[in-house]
Amino acid sequence: MYKIFDLHCDTVHRIKDGGSLRRIPEAHVDLERLREAGYGLMTFAAFVNAGYTDDPYGECLRLIAKIKEGIAQNGDLVGAALCPADIARNRAEGKISALLSVEEGGVIEEDLGRVAELYDLGVRMMTFTWNYDNDIAGSVGGTRGDGLTEFGRDFLSELEKYSIIADVSHLSDAGFYDVAAAAKRPFIASHSNARAVCPHRRNLTDDMIRIIGNKGGIIGLNFCTDFVGGDGGLGMLCRHAREIADCGGIESVAVGGDFDGIETNPALPDCTYVPRLAEELRDFGFTEREVDMIMGGNAERFLNDNM
Repeated sequence: MYKIFDLHCDTVHRIKDGGSLRRIPEAHVDLERLREAGYGLMTFAAFVNAGYTDDPYGECLRLIAKIKEGIAQNGDLVGAALCPADIARNRAEGKISALLSVEEGGVIEEDLGRVAELYDLGVRMMTFTWNYDNDIAGSVGGTRGDGLTEFGRDFLSELEKYSIIADVSHLSDAGFYDVAAAAKRPFIASHSNARAVCPHRRNLTDDMIRIIGNKGGIIGLNFCTDFVGGDGGLGMLCRHAREIADCGGIESVAVGGDFDGIETNPALPDCTYVPRLAEELRDFGFTEREVDMIMGGNAERFLNDNM
């Protein structure tokens, strides 16, 4: 089976006040269980709830430092993924690759120089928003409903300048189309499902999926039961995978579980259950090659081409 590549988790919040990334029994994810489940890469997000901190950039830096500390302390299990060569080397050494992302682009507080700072700290993926409107764009959870601001357009250009992957998860619909029109590089939705299967505002329309696929991007299946719909189970996730594949192409489907950022999905209580998704995808009618692409191959190819 292909090594699992996951485009999003919020696990660092489980240990930000103490604890080790190696073993976190109360979390959905830790390094020991990632190895047990056969992960090749996990994307660890420095998620900042800007509505609950007076120092969003400082909080972001503290979370990044915690993730990097966890990597440094567990070099037998994990290695940083700063470029494709790192991913290949970690695989050869039997290690999980740790990709660093920032969830909530507004942490830069209208200082574009901070994009370069974050790149130097190892960040290789960023969202524009979380659940609030910000200086960059309107959020799908916000009230403005608008797209990219002028500063937001500069922000996108700065991401692309440093080959930081632009992530449209949580972005307003108008913001999505602004990114689609302005982006010069492929972009992703790291943890978003198909709105045609579950009509939640956090999910993507068929047209959005088609655009991401046509531009060479990928979409990570989100395990949140509210975004999956129905019983929230594996069969419903397969329906999302089918919809995304039909609209964006099989090359656009990936995994972005959102572990430790969501309530526990009974069908996927933690990361050790994710191989069951591969089994369900096969039973649903995806070929062995297609399952390998979804579980990790598409994400690895994308990172090789765009990081």
